Amino acid sequence: MEVLESLLRGETRDEIKERVPTSTFAFTLDYLKKEGLAEVVAGDVVVTDRGRAYLLIFDQFRKSVSTLESLYDTFFDHSIYFPDEFLPRLYEIADSEIVASEPSNVLKPHRVFFENISKSRMIMGVAPLLFPDYPEFFSALTGQIDEISLVVTQEIYDIISGYPAIHNESVEIYVIDESPKIAFTVTDRFLSIGFFYRSGNYDFTRDLVSTSPEAIRFGRDLFDYYVKKARIMEKPP
Repeated sequence: MEVLESLLRGETRDEIKERVPTSTFAFTLDYLKKEGLAEVVAGDVVVTDRGRAYLLIFDQFRKSVSTLESLYDTFFDHSIYFPDEFLPRLYEIADSEIVASEPSNVLKPHRVFFENISKSRMIMGVAPLLFPDYPEFFSALTGQIDEISLVVTQEIYDIISGYPAIHNESVEIYVIDESPKIAFTVTDRFLSIGFFYRSGNYDFTRDLVSTSPEAIRFGRDLFDYYVKKARIMEKPP
């Protein structure tokens, strides 16, 4: 893989041999050519289309595994859950940062969350739990947000159904019968994910946050996954 990556970057044989022993390089090159992953063109070793495809797929796999291991190391006493089809895509959130409570700033995760939300124009989220101050916060946002879409459990819907804000034209509420094992919010600006402890309690002290386009796409697709499993609630006349 190291030789393939070097070839894909356009490095010469001599440059690669500075890091890889000559005998190892020769053996590796013979193997790559035999498998159709590399070839010699005009005296230069180049990666074939097949080799490039293998490399990119493996690189995504490697980054996804690394991301998962990092999550397990950080949230060692949590239940790390993603739907099966999203596990191979964890490389898309590889650049996420942990926003955690600090002794001098216990509410840091909530402060960062609200700051990011207030700069967004579109909000989507899966909320199997309810933060006490969120209904009031979202009520204030309905006038400046183009779209708010939430997937909630029946229990949460029964609580928020009396809030005037959810009847706003910009708000869509979906109810899901199952209780999602993950809570997250994605907007046009960021993705924020929270996890549950193995005990079943939600961790309010740490959020996984990313602002990259790849992470936002991941979050939107994850939201669509849960929307397809939910039913939209009609607004009262």
